[in-house]
Amino acid sequence: MTQERLQEAMLQFRSMPPRAPNRQAAIQAYCCEELALRGLYGAKMEMPLPGAYRSKFWDVGVVSGTGEVTLGISCKSIISNHAGTVPNRIDDLLGEAGNLHRRWPRAVIGYLFMMSRVDESVQQTRARGQALSKGIAESVVAHKARERSDLWFQRLGDSVTLASGRVDEDDFPEKFEVVSCSLLDFEAGPPFPVMYHPSTPDPDEFFDRLVEIHHRRFGYP
Repeated sequence: MTQERLQEAMLQFRSMPPRAPNRQAAIQAYCCEELALRGLYGAKMEMPLPGAYRSKFWDVGVVSGTGEVTLGISCKSIISNHAGTVPNRIDDLLGEAGNLHRRWPRAVIGYLFMMSRVDESVQQTRARGQALSKGIAESVVAHKARERSDLWFQRLGDSVTLASGRVDEDDFPEKFEVVSCSLLDFEAGPPFPVMYHPSTPDPDEFFDRLVEIHHRRFGYP
């Protein structure tokens, strides 16, 4: 099951130090595996893809034998500082897509986003600790923390939905073909409870759609 493989990838992700250069490796490998299981082979991790303005390493990329970029997947996560990071992630998404599509308008690109349900920033962790020291019940503190993150997750999903669903090469270049947003409760697992934004596909459908669009534009291998 895709869900079980995602859980394993996220478990490995969580076991790595926050600033480890290869922290995304398990998630990248998971993406390559999901593509291959659906008949799309040749995906590579940490793939340099040349864009209209600059070359950028994508988490996963596929390049044809003629050098054409046919697929890219950007994997992003927010573990802390939700209020500051969510707007930045939206800006990143638009820039990544526009840079690649302006050079490779047929490229099929996906944005796989995972967010921690509890903001793990130092500031928020300290605030929760202060609330507990004042005698506020732990269940109340935890509920409020999740409630704040749920709101930020909803905002993120609503925004990125507007920048997804690109239908063909004449559509807006800053849009992604497919976007999936998952909210994982790392404090309640493993296995981690997962919520999906109602306007974006779950990971199973995310990879199904990517491969379907890729086959439609570039044919079967």
